[in-house]
Amino acid sequence: MNQTTNLGQTVLFMTGSTGFIGKETVKQLVEKTDVHMLLLVRSEQRARTVLESYGVSNFERITFIVGDLSVQGLGLTPEDRVLIREANVILHSGGTMDITLEREIAEKVFRRGAREIAKLAEDIQRRGGLRHFIHVVGFMSPYGQGSEREEQIRFNHSDSQESAYEEMKFQADGYIREHAKRYGYPLSVVNPSTVVGPRPTGETEQTGGIGLLIGAVQKGFMPVVPGGSSYWLPLVENDVVAETLVFLTKDAIPLGGTYPLLARKETSPNMKELLHILTKQLDVPKPAGALPLSWIQELLNIGGTRISGIPAQSLAFITDRTFQVEETEGLLKRMGRTWPDIREQLPFITADLDYRLLPKPETEHVPTDCIRVRRGNLAMLGWEGKGEPWVIVHGLLQSADDLLPLGLQLRKLTGNPVWIVDLAGFGRSPVHLEPDAFKGQVNALVDALTEMKLPLKLIGHSVGAAIAAAALKRSGRKDIRLVLLQPAADNVNEGNSRRLKQMLRLPRRVVRTLLRSKSQRSWARMFGTGSGLGVGDDSIDTLAQRVYASFRSPRIAGAHVDLLRWIHLGHKQELSFWEQYGNLKQTKNTGDPLVIWAEKDRDYHYPVGLHDGYQKITLPYGHYFPVFQFEQTAVILMEWAENSHMNNDRMEA
Repeated sequence: MNQTTNLGQTVLFMTGSTGFIGKETVKQLVEKTDVHMLLLVRSEQRARTVLESYGVSNFERITFIVGDLSVQGLGLTPEDRVLIREANVILHSGGTMDITLEREIAEKVFRRGAREIAKLAEDIQRRGGLRHFIHVVGFMSPYGQGSEREEQIRFNHSDSQESAYEEMKFQADGYIREHAKRYGYPLSVVNPSTVVGPRPTGETEQTGGIGLLIGAVQKGFMPVVPGGSSYWLPLVENDVVAETLVFLTKDAIPLGGTYPLLARKETSPNMKELLHILTKQLDVPKPAGALPLSWIQELLNIGGTRISGIPAQSLAFITDRTFQVEETEGLLKRMGRTWPDIREQLPFITADLDYRLLPKPETEHVPTDCIRVRRGNLAMLGWEGKGEPWVIVHGLLQSADDLLPLGLQLRKLTGNPVWIVDLAGFGRSPVHLEPDAFKGQVNALVDALTEMKLPLKLIGHSVGAAIAAAALKRSGRKDIRLVLLQPAADNVNEGNSRRLKQMLRLPRRVVRTLLRSKSQRSWARMFGTGSGLGVGDDSIDTLAQRVYASFRSPRIAGAHVDLLRWIHLGHKQELSFWEQYGNLKQTKNTGDPLVIWAEKDRDYHYPVGLHDGYQKITLPYGHYFPVFQFEQTAVILMEWAENSHMNNDRMEA
């Protein structure tokens, strides 16, 4: 550290700062405290990059110490050890989250690592300086749950490869507890249950927990409820874990104790309820009955893991146990908070993991500086900025990711905030569960826009343009300017859509299966038609790969089927869609709405119902020009926005 700390100043030595829990903890420590942090990392450059990408921007109170839990002496230099002696709080949360770790690696990282950290604690304590040791261990640890449970640590798995990850973590727990008693320093053991993403987004980058269950449901490998309704999978958001760790770090007079971070079993969803929530969001049939957990584990052991990709060890987190949470509830009371209901977050966690588990294109280049937010029940990607925001709504065969290049270009040209929406059931947004597919999308967008109070520019592409126009009309807002990019609703070229209409009249699950069976090469040929790009262009292949991969998700494929049916089969009114929703009145705040139309689109014709108040610009491309010609599109949008502002100024004058 570059400065001498004041008496009473908290200096924290921390392991695991770049992990799922650790990053959130560091972020909260930076934002909410004046704690000085000594972070044990294997690479300073990588750690800084990881933390910056997570939103940590102030490193003034952070000192990186290069070391490794699996190395003797942690790989520390004598100078590092002198620095660590300044710490008065230790937070040990390091170690690889991998339930399939081999015994030798697990032993090095967890058991030996704990012994090395304990030596540092002893060194600090001998100098009278260790105020608090905080140890993060999985919730299935038998320690701290009563003597009968603690005896089970000597159980039957000492030679088992299957339980090496858990066994070594538990042995580390036991060792540090004994060490704390011997040397007389306060010890708080925090036992997170299966960790999921924070509120409000539910971003769950750690896919080895509930992600394994979601992946199994996504692929159709979980047709039954594991264990039945007497079993449950305890869950906790990582921001709740981090908030707990921050509170304990700041605690001036720590009480010590064991804190399982999970709700009471009777107030949590059991496995039957959990599977019903997951299947509804993933758009797959509900489980038919239940099977004993031991039967499922045996099936996985005899070859089910090879077929499904689900490790038998993953079932260890599904339990029928009831945990002692009185100490945890007392701690939460001291923190001034109550335990959140995980049911509220499950749709967002499910959608995030469903999308995260899909294969990604090899040529994909996603901007690393964009951030993720949630508005209403929709996920958004984008950038902060100054001035009037742009909100972009994608169309069919897309998600927010596909319009990131357009959004980034707009951000560079204007400096404005840019937010790209994932429609309900697409990308990272949960399904809307309304019976009317189009109204459900419109209502979800209206709710999202309601949380954005400032004037804004709303852009919709393809069917996203129809959703944007309907949402604007339904919202009644007069401070939103509208842009339609290749709007698609009932303006279908009938001659090119007969076969598609016939297919869409088949049962929904059949249509979804047919969509999923279309090859990546077929999608590439379709996107290449009229694209204005050369054969084999990387951007065409990337979009084709992403579409093909996204249809591995029944949720995303089903959302596409529903909107395709609305476009091709859902219009029976006397007035056309664009006569109903395209007739927007110009005001001094909205100016002239804009429509950009690509003339080489074979599937749709220009909507004749759009009134003459729209400024129209034509381009010599195909339907997906906002994806492929994003630079030219961004320039047109910027010029339109500037001209609208100039016209507004004249109207006010």
